[in-house]
Amino acid sequence: MRHPLSPAQKEIYDYVVAFYQEFPDRSPSLRDMCTGMVGEKQICKRRANRETARRLVKFLCDKGYLEERFYRNVPYWVPADG
Repeated sequence: MRHPLSPAQKEIYDYVVAFYQEFPDRSPSLRDMCTGMVGEKQICKRRANRETARRLVKFLCDKGYLEERFYRNVPYWVPADG
């Protein structure tokens, strides 16, 4: 059983899911997450600091909602199965 999400964590998780639905061959960067935009739609609120987005993504990985993977030593995040 997964731990519940805070409202900010839910926003970022919903953003990552929406991003992969819109662009299945690309992963969102922290800068993308800070804008909150997927295409022309505002999915979550704008964040001024990438460190905030990174911290929220780390919590999502720790709780099992996202998987952190690496490509050429650059991290990217995908929704976890289940």
